[in-house]
Amino acid sequence: MRKDTRPYFHLDRVCLGFKPPSILGSMQHGIPNIQSFEEALSHVELTSLQKSIVKGRYIPMIRHIYMRTYTISFLFHSSRIIITIGSLIVPALLSIQGVSTTNVQVYWATWVISLLVTISNALVALFKFDKRYYYLHTILERLISEGWQYIELTGKYSGFYIHGKLSTHENQFVYFCHSVEKIRMKQVEDEYYKPEENQTQITASGTANTSKVASLLPPTPQEGEFSVTPDIALAVKEQLSRQSLENAGGKNKESEKNRTAQSVSVSFDMS
Repeated sequence: MRKDTRPYFHLDRVCLGFKPPSILGSMQHGIPNIQSFEEALSHVELTSLQKSIVKGRYIPMIRHIYMRTYTISFLFHSSRIIITIGSLIVPALLSIQGVSTTNVQVYWATWVISLLVTISNALVALFKFDKRYYYLHTILERLISEGWQYIELTGKYSGFYIHGKLSTHENQFVYFCHSVEKIRMKQVEDEYYKPEENQTQITASGTANTSKVASLLPPTPQEGEFSVTPDIALAVKEQLSRQSLENAGGKNKESEKNRTAQSVSVSFDMS
């Protein structure tokens, strides 16, 4: 089989235009916790459509984030090692450059190492390897935690969204999908989208209207999370009855004023 030598240009998957180590391909199907999650999912009472959604959306998402995390870890640690060790070697070479008999070799070695340190430091600052390293690891752990909380029916899947009902995998499925998609869209929003930027539009009259760009996060399902509890219902009922009494009292006062005015006018007519 002919080896694929095409360059990869996504910096989360490559280093300086070359394909990452071949071990990544063999590790793609051996991601920790995924095999055990798939085995636990096979014993969960879900419909075939719901299981296919988990296998076709959630699990590939975990694998994709894991591959990006592995590659960005390789780039981050490699650049940090080059910067740290190179920063120690360059001053040492400069200190022996004047007393050494091989000044030319020491000069070029110092130049190459200092160039590698500068390039590595520039790549880390340009592509933010350090921030992506911590951010992608956080997203990966959050996605894995969401999956296991759903399988175990613990945390917010233990009946937090449905008050007074038995929590099952089937009635918690929509909330699980929403949580996963919310994490995913939050990642897209943080990496590629800036909702905090203001968007300015020029109207026909020439005035400028400034409005914030809408967020990419999907709305939270309304059922359960915003359900009306008996305490809230009683408070609303008392408020409505209080408002009705106030309205009735206002109407009575107006009728009394009208009667008084009519009696005064009648007395003036009789006089």
